[in-house]
Amino acid sequence: MAKRCLTACTGSTLPGLLKMCLKTDIHMRMNNQTEGPFVLSVISGKGGVGKSMTSVNLSEMLTLIGFSVALIDADIGLSNCATLLNEQVHGSVAGWIRGENGLEDLPQDAGGITLITGSDDPAHHTFDPDLMVDALDQIVSHLSADYDFIIIDTPAGAGEMTLWALDRAHVGTIILVDEPTAISDIYRLCKYVYSIDPGFNFAAVVNFADDEESAESTCKRFNHILDYFLKKQVNYLGFIPASIAVKNSVKDQQTLLQSNPGDPILDELRFIAENVAGMAGKVPQRAEKPVL
Repeated sequence: MAKRCLTACTGSTLPGLLKMCLKTDIHMRMNNQTEGPFVLSVISGKGGVGKSMTSVNLSEMLTLIGFSVALIDADIGLSNCATLLNEQVHGSVAGWIRGENGLEDLPQDAGGITLITGSDDPAHHTFDPDLMVDALDQIVSHLSADYDFIIIDTPAGAGEMTLWALDRAHVGTIILVDEPTAISDIYRLCKYVYSIDPGFNFAAVVNFADDEESAESTCKRFNHILDYFLKKQVNYLGFIPASIAVKNSVKDQQTLLQSNPGDPILDELRFIAENVAGMAGKVPQRAEKPVL
């Protein structure tokens, strides 16, 4: 039985692009994932929680442990992933739709990650979402033959691009921080998604935690809220500490591996990456840390 889509199929047409309805059930195949790319969307209820930083560093760590990764920046009108990677955008999805660049101009190498930028022009923030969804579907299909992972960095909240990314994902990776507004915002997003697809798979990364104990406590409290109101739980993938190393890497437009190659924070990133790979069935999942 097909799941209900988070976004509706549209009747728009786009010259040069294949029309692909939002029907696929790919995230329901998570436990049997052995071939093709594992699609993971990175989401948050509000901005400023380190979502793009997590997407970029997770992508690089997955490449470090031997996987091919495409990173799609679906935050239309911004290009945070390119900024964090210190990359100039040579072509965008919005530019492709407008005929300003070709499909072949979109993938750009960023230190071993293949980066696709939705748009680097704030004027595209009001771009027709139907056209953008059509184009992104074509791009995901185009990438699927060549990559182990497709990471989709989304805008904050429950807008069209976030729902598209969740529709395409095997797992929605929630970015949690220990702030009441951030927790309540992501809870509302999860509640909405569960109301449409009760079987959707979420997992959590806790950002800016003081230590492992506080990170696990944050995820545990979020799970208590989910369990109390929705009878749901999310898996804990790991945490990224509150660290001057994180702040400096963002300021210097470098990944954590580039800016702090010997920092213990990389052990936490590797733990997250290996857990993601474990979910995908790519490598055995490590179990040193609890799943809350």
